[in-house]
Amino acid sequence: MEEETRIALKNYDFVLRSKGVDDVLIDWETETLVYGDGGASFESSLLMPGFTPATREG
Repeated sequence: MEEETRIALKNYDFVLRSKGVDDVLIDWETETLVYGDGGASFESSLLMPGFTPATREG
C-alpha cells in the first residue's frame, strides 16, 4: 500500500470515529470529506500527515 493511501485512510478513520458515521460523508464530485459545519479537501487535508492525531509523529 502506498504511504499516501495509508495516511488518507488513517485520517479518514479518525474523523469517522470521532465525528460519528452519521455525520461524515464523502462528496466525490468535489473531493471533499464533509463533517460538522465544514469539511476537508482530500488533497489539502486528508492526505497530509498530522491532519489528525492518527497521523501525527511521536
